[in-house]
Amino acid sequence: ESSFTMKQELLMKQKALDDPKTHDNVFVAEPDSLHAQQEVLELFLSYLPRRYPDLYQYDSKANTIRVVPIDTTFHIEDWEKERPLELCERIVQEDLILMRPPRRSTRTTTETSSNNNKVNNHEQYDHQYALAAAGVVFSFGNLPEKLGKPMSIIHAPVPAYEKQLSKTLTMTFDKLLKINEPLWRTNWSIDPCGMLDQRPDSHGSTEGQSNRTLSSTVTIDDIKAKFLAVEYQTIRRLPKSGYLLFTVKVMTDPMTALEELPQAASCLAQSIRGMSPAMQQYKGIQDETTLQVVLEYLDSIVIGKSNINKGQEDGGGGD
Repeated sequence: ESSFTMKQELLMKQKALDDPKTHDNVFVAEPDSLHAQQEVLELFLSYLPRRYPDLYQYDSKANTIRVVPIDTTFHIEDWEKERPLELCERIVQEDLILMRPPRRSTRTTTETSSNNNKVNNHEQYDHQYALAAAGVVFSFGNLPEKLGKPMSIIHAPVPAYEKQLSKTLTMTFDKLLKINEPLWRTNWSIDPCGMLDQRPDSHGSTEGQSNRTLSSTVTIDDIKAKFLAVEYQTIRRLPKSGYLLFTVKVMTDPMTALEELPQAASCLAQSIRGMSPAMQQYKGIQDETTLQVVLEYLDSIVIGKSNINKGQEDGGGGD
């Protein structure tokens, strides 16, 4: 459960999207993605008011949707012809990413022939799924640089992408061709800041990785002062356009919240232990010393709770 209310998160989004200085860092779109954006808006207008009538009020005659938590009414005609996905981004807590299907395109290269004449070569090549439009306030940065880029470029910083994640994504996309339901996954990171709109990766920051990296002199008290950010991600194929819609819900809590959830602490420790050193570094755990401190803290939560339970059992017998 998020530490922030729906109202707080939507107001953070409005602030980022309304500010001319940050707008282009949190919303991007290719012109020819408009039909897919409109498909997402149609989906939202059809689903949200029926599923959450206490949160959304859709007036088909006035062509408006009222978002109750922020007491704001949006006129759909102001958005549907130019930036329908931005309206979607404004009314839900999730970040939204549209990936266009692989398509044929032409790349032109210019070479100099042996007689010094310029020769244009036209080469046909297949793209992967590529980022076509997105509203991203909370989950990652450098959004403008990612527009139009294929999955392999977007995920290039992730260790072992080509060997592991690429195959997993391909299998996921193949599965989405056969089913009509969303798939989901989770992700996590240790963050220095618990404010969603001030996370190192948000609003186009290029300093996310360095700010997430834990110092080799880190102590358990330092770990306790950090925040655990968890992402709940869904992916579904849009039936009309064939685009993929990713949604990303970011939730942050103090690391100390794990002290009440020993099973979650155990799962996190197990996940870290199963990572390669490169993936651990990607998560901000830069060396063996840092790793041992993080695991010591997580293990102490599990062991501490286990000892408490054992003590209660030992003391629970009759006279």
